[in-house]
Amino acid sequence: MSRLRIVVAGWVAGFPTAGFLWHPLAFALGFAELGHEAWFLEDSGDDPWGYDPATGEMDPSCAAGIRFLAEELGAVGLGDRWCYRHAPTGRCHGLSGAALTEVLDQADLLVNVSLTTPMRPEYQRVPHRLAIDTDPVFTQVRIARGDPVLGAVPSTHTRLFTYGRPPLPAQAHEWLPTRQPVATRWWPVAGPPDPAAPLTSVTTWQAYPPVCWEGVEYAAKDRSFLELLDLPSRTQATLSLAMGAGIDHAEGASLLAAHGWQVTDPIDATRSTGAYRSYIAGSLAELGLAKHGYVVSRSGWFSERTCLYLASGRPAVVQDTGWTEWLPSGAGLLAFSTIDQAVEAIESVRADPAGHAAAARRVAETHFDAATVCQEILDRL
Repeated sequence: MSRLRIVVAGWVAGFPTAGFLWHPLAFALGFAELGHEAWFLEDSGDDPWGYDPATGEMDPSCAAGIRFLAEELGAVGLGDRWCYRHAPTGRCHGLSGAALTEVLDQADLLVNVSLTTPMRPEYQRVPHRLAIDTDPVFTQVRIARGDPVLGAVPSTHTRLFTYGRPPLPAQAHEWLPTRQPVATRWWPVAGPPDPAAPLTSVTTWQAYPPVCWEGVEYAAKDRSFLELLDLPSRTQATLSLAMGAGIDHAEGASLLAAHGWQVTDPIDATRSTGAYRSYIAGSLAELGLAKHGYVVSRSGWFSERTCLYLASGRPAVVQDTGWTEWLPSGAGLLAFSTIDQAVEAIESVRADPAGHAAAARRVAETHFDAATVCQEILDRL
């Protein structure tokens, strides 16, 4: 395949933390590693939502996010290949508006990660437009219900990809399964894990209310946590969650703390890529819970956050959403469906942290390498 001009679009500046950054950035770096010309675009939308982690205040101009993008993208070689487009004012940061127009006019492919980019006419003129659904089940239900934001996704994109494994509830269009890319070059193995370090994760209690389809309710992580509330009392390992705000966050954090979980501020863990790397490096492993909707639907969803743990040489003890049907479990990556299985997996990691750490990196390289994932996507255009 000849060299392509590829625009990767995502949402970062609205909540400028490394957790949101590496969602779309891994795609841009994967395409660049393949030799293509990769650009990053963020469109604020017509009603921008912006948060400044340093002040804790809302800022619809997204000034903090723009600074974050400039610093972080510069650090990975994309300092002259990004644009933040603030729709209400028409201002562009990074690239000028004229330069962005030139990039779009010559682009071969636009990749809309997490479906956060409004597909304006100038974006729809790009010949190939890929939707990357990172929230399977919830996305398909909302499209089926005519959601004002997601309802037009099937008609404005030329290919639909998902982190789920079709068929999915409410699915009415062809969704092709893909995987979360991880830019392994930028996520090197951390030092040997400390056997006394906690199992950690960056998470939320309830990101949004449940959705229903054909009498089945698909809920958020709060349902999954309720089934594992007593887990800290079943192991001598420390279980620590960097848990962000959401619906009933305070009540959820209080309930978890009362059952022996540590709950910390996710901003401290993710305010930069360096902070995120340090947070993961200071973990024995990840303890990853999935949204109830992913689990009950057997969607096969797998977390991009877990990929970063694996790449960093940190094993992951992860709730099974059906991903065990396409990924190996047992060494470096351990699945659980019940609290007993979670305990068993945690104790396995504690018994051989070095062995599981080495296996974790192998899983990332074998199954989630960004260049490999991106090439597979290109092969399906």
